[in-house]
Amino acid sequence: MRSAWTPWIAAGLLLAVGIVAYYALSERLRPRVELPVYGQVPDFQLLDHEGRPISLADLKGRYWVAEFFFASCAGICLQMNQNMTEVQRAFLDRADQVKIVSFTVDPERDTPEVLKAYSQNWNARLEQWIFVTGPKPEIYRLARHGFKLAADEIPPQEEGGPYDFIHSSKFALVDPQGQIRGYYDGTDREEVRRLIGDLKRLLRSGS
Repeated sequence: MRSAWTPWIAAGLLLAVGIVAYYALSERLRPRVELPVYGQVPDFQLLDHEGRPISLADLKGRYWVAEFFFASCAGICLQMNQNMTEVQRAFLDRADQVKIVSFTVDPERDTPEVLKAYSQNWNARLEQWIFVTGPKPEIYRLARHGFKLAADEIPPQEEGGPYDFIHSSKFALVDPQGQIRGYYDGTDREEVRRLIGDLKRLLRSGS
């Protein structure tokens, strides 16, 4: 004897299959919005948390997320790096393809030793999350002219000097060609989730 529920169960299964098929098809037909290119990261010659040289060439062929912070910051850097741990967690299985690069804007104090100790606050996997220091003028030129993270005008001879200070809450997404593909508010979890989603799209498309 057939259960009175059998037709309803069959109808429910058909409905579920139809919903899954609809969303699968709509995802395939949805037009893909390409991420823009905001600029090209210039070459740089700095030091990582082990005191080893690092340049743009070391990151070529990989996607990476950049930020500018300083270790003694008790303000927005804490929220930024808390959110950066979410980026690390999202790509733990892609450490060869996805890097995080945190440039200090206080290199006089943030030596490689200080940065390596600081990384422990965030359980950073140092083969994936790289902390960078070096000459202040070079870091500030990179932040101001490469990543365009400062709107202020400053005479070239004063750039990176004792009174120059750049601090931005932005994360920048960089592709394997060194092109900047997005900016995101590193203090905003929704923005960071958007970054993660955009990076996953780039990884899928290879663009």
